Amino acid sequence: MWRFGRPSGTEVLRWRCQGSPKDVCCKLHTRALRKTFNLRIRLDGICGSVHRHHFSFPTKTASPYRNSWRELRTSMCWSISGFNPRFFCTYEPVTDPIEIHKQKLTQWFNHLPQEEKQFGGYFSPETMHVEPLILDRHPDEDRGLSPFKGKTSISERPPLTVEKLFDAANNNGNKERGLNVLLYGAVGTGKSTVVRKVVLDWCDGSVFSQFKLVLPFSCEDLSHLSKPTSLRDLVGRKYMHLRKTPYLSGDNDKAKDVLFIFNGMEKMKLDFRIGTTELCSDPNEALPSGAVVVNLLRKYLLPEASILVTTRLSAVDRVPRKYINRFVQICGFNDPVRQRAYFTSRLLQQNEGKTGRSAETLIEMLYLNLQRESQLATACFLPSYCWLTCATLHLLHFTDTNSPIRTLTGIYTSFMRLNFGGEVITVDGNVSSQEQQNSLMLYVVRTVGKLAFDGITNKTTSFSAEEMEQWVGGKTKTDEELQQLAVFRTDVLDFFLVPRDYHGIDPESGSRRYVFAVPAMQEYLAALYVVLGENKTVLEKLTKEVSEALGQASEDISSLLSILSKIIPFRIFAVFNLLKLFPKLFERVSSHSKGRIANTMAAEMFRSEDSFNEDVLDQVEQSLLGVHGPQPQEETYTRAFELYPIFMGGLLHYGNRRLLDQLGCSIKSQTVSQITRALRKHLIKESQKKQPPEELMDLLVLLYEFQNPRLTAEVLQSIKNINLSTVRMTPHKCFVLSTVLNCTSSSFHLNELNLSSCHITPELLQMLWPAFHHTSNLNLQFNSLGPESCILLRDLLLEPNCTIKSIKLCDNYLTDTGISHLLEALSGNHSLQRLCLMHTGLGDKSAQMLAERLGQHDMIQELNVAYNNIGDSAALTLVDACREHPSIHTVHLYLNQLTDVGKQSLYVRGGPRVKEGRRVKVLASVTEGSDISEDWHPILSVIKKNSLSWDRDRVREQLLVFLKDLEWGRKQHPSFWKKMHFRRVESVVRQTLRTLQKSSDTGTGTGTK
Repeated sequence: MWRFGRPSGTEVLRWRCQGSPKDVCCKLHTRALRKTFNLRIRLDGICGSVHRHHFSFPTKTASPYRNSWRELRTSMCWSISGFNPRFFCTYEPVTDPIEIHKQKLTQWFNHLPQEEKQFGGYFSPETMHVEPLILDRHPDEDRGLSPFKGKTSISERPPLTVEKLFDAANNNGNKERGLNVLLYGAVGTGKSTVVRKVVLDWCDGSVFSQFKLVLPFSCEDLSHLSKPTSLRDLVGRKYMHLRKTPYLSGDNDKAKDVLFIFNGMEKMKLDFRIGTTELCSDPNEALPSGAVVVNLLRKYLLPEASILVTTRLSAVDRVPRKYINRFVQICGFNDPVRQRAYFTSRLLQQNEGKTGRSAETLIEMLYLNLQRESQLATACFLPSYCWLTCATLHLLHFTDTNSPIRTLTGIYTSFMRLNFGGEVITVDGNVSSQEQQNSLMLYVVRTVGKLAFDGITNKTTSFSAEEMEQWVGGKTKTDEELQQLAVFRTDVLDFFLVPRDYHGIDPESGSRRYVFAVPAMQEYLAALYVVLGENKTVLEKLTKEVSEALGQASEDISSLLSILSKIIPFRIFAVFNLLKLFPKLFERVSSHSKGRIANTMAAEMFRSEDSFNEDVLDQVEQSLLGVHGPQPQEETYTRAFELYPIFMGGLLHYGNRRLLDQLGCSIKSQTVSQITRALRKHLIKESQKKQPPEELMDLLVLLYEFQNPRLTAEVLQSIKNINLSTVRMTPHKCFVLSTVLNCTSSSFHLNELNLSSCHITPELLQMLWPAFHHTSNLNLQFNSLGPESCILLRDLLLEPNCTIKSIKLCDNYLTDTGISHLLEALSGNHSLQRLCLMHTGLGDKSAQMLAERLGQHDMIQELNVAYNNIGDSAALTLVDACREHPSIHTVHLYLNQLTDVGKQSLYVRGGPRVKEGRRVKVLASVTEGSDISEDWHPILSVIKKNSLSWDRDRVREQLLVFLKDLEWGRKQHPSFWKKMHFRRVESVVRQTLRTLQKSSDTGTGTGTK
């Protein structure tokens, strides 16, 4: 995953431009003359007690202040140079080349790749490194063994620490020669990460103290050197400060203190034949880079030096066994304890290093899934898949508005780049003559991607050995192709595919079957296979070949026909001009192919049989954390590939296309334009239909992964309502919703944004802030909002461009404190018409505040404060205020602490004060005096809908009061039809009571207060 390499141009420039302290002072003086700035300098060493100095420089240096400016400048120069006249401190610059070397190595190896910076930038090798399992193991002992299959044999061997790699006991008594250690392992086991940790620990002095000089090299960089160079020049070229080091002179035995590290030997051609690679013992003689490494391993050049070589399984045999003193295998994380340590080191450092309960819960669920020996536990044998798991969970649960935009497709593309970036199909380090233009990643797409695509087409996730043989190497003929296939199977195929269970045997057929290590990887590779255009029909392949042939010969044919037509004036030659039309025909066929890709995306995105599945992000999370609860039956469970079309859309994003281009998989902009144009029609057509909340969430994720603001805005124009009710919102889902809606114009507004029962917390509400600016009706019922959430809602309602007409906050524990914050918005808001505060913990104090503040807002029409703790007096005061209000026509007060007298008074107060005046409808009970309320049906509908989530005893008590009122009212009317109407309402109340009783007996539902 990590590579050694030369420093970038900017880094070299930065290091070479470091001048003396005096030069730095002069530069700072020049900057000070131009502007005012604050300079903070941290002094260490002897002056450790002096932490920071603050200097403020004036913009202009007028003559009255010239002396003070000169004194300030002198003081600053002393401080920067390391000497302060007040504290008499001195600073000696580092001149020892070895110390400079350690500082440079620390800077280089502490640099994190771009893929790591997406986690917030606070990861470091010290905090996230977990030592993988390392064993003394000869390659012949596990020949042909997959990295996922050696758990039994691995557990029987004692582990080996890095400090013991170069023990003198392994030198066969020859102390004059250094040790050659070969560290080998499968792709993704952590070879490069271990080497990086070794180098950093040597710089700190914690390991390999017997070596005074450690020289790490990247074999990939060495393989690109075209000119012969000597060993000293090779070292001086990479490490300029070591050009004159005496350790590489070859004199005496100084080289015994040197350790060479060659990382990634599989990327370099090494030929140990005497006739091909000449012997050389002079470190000053120019040789090809491969010859230098060969002579070092032969112990013919600097025999006293020790060497550590890392390589993949397929390249172990490139070095003759006689030149290796010790074979060491790196086995990754072979047990859940190491895996949990890795996950803990990453996931517990969220929120700028502060641990949180959510991260601890994630780790516990992840650890339980690993202990079950699930498919994830098998995949996490490789630290690379542990990285992928952490990256995915970080995206799903720790996304925030300050982080850079990340997508799930981008994470998987980065994962490919970290493991296979820039590699080509090779045999013994040479590029194949027939596959020179094929990158390794492109070869993976055409083989493993084809296998993944067939699995999705046939709705299967497991593959037999025969199916794998059909698409991976089934058509190979030459010896070179067979060698390529052997390397590919060893290094790549075993990286993607693992046995379906621990034994890898299908209990039904008795044959061995394989699955992808991570389920989503199958969908990613299949999507990449389709987007790259590898899924061509016979017509497309034929037209492409003919078009290329005619395109190369079209100019020659046209010239020849023009000459012949002048000599022999036959009209028949005009027929050959039709050949020029063939490239245009191919363009039409190609455009039809891109339209077929868009059709596939839309068809897979809106499959009717997947309409009621969980949203795709929850499916990804379940594949990592497992399903806690009753497990689905294997024979009745059908895998839904809903991530497949989303990956197809994400791969069209420019950032992912740029990474894929580095991998040798090019997606042209014209192809993206054609697919986008065809996809737009399908998405607009499907978005106009009413979609289930989970399917609508998947559509939003697709638009987010696509990262095309124009397409997103055009699709959302056809959507009037976004109903995400019951979708479990996470930080990433909230970020997706806000980002997608933010692509629209400021004039775009939804009729309703329904986020009820979405597990929204005050933290998630902050992330949803941009989305609230694009809706007229906001539904936040049945969430986990508290009093602090009302501050944000108040600020939202006070914005000048606020367009929210209705806001529902039912079943959120806001209390009187939260309501006091929310009511502060009434004086400055001019859009709110309906306010629903049912079951929010309000009391008489809140009702009194509502009555006082209603006069400040003349637009509100309906107020719902049902199911709270409001008494008779406060309710009467509130109704009186509503009656005085110019626009309020309905007040909901049922399920409050009201007496029969209070209900009757509310009914009377709801009438107009004067004849022909405006009446306020008060919903306090299913009866109004001795008559049935005309609003009895909506009251009972609300109670019936929420009875299982509310406090059952209180709901049962209120329903019994309703029954009592209905029975009393029925007795007051002699009319038969009136009595039947009362009995009808009574039956609805009794049915709700029976539902409550049944749920109490069975223990279903969760009652809350």
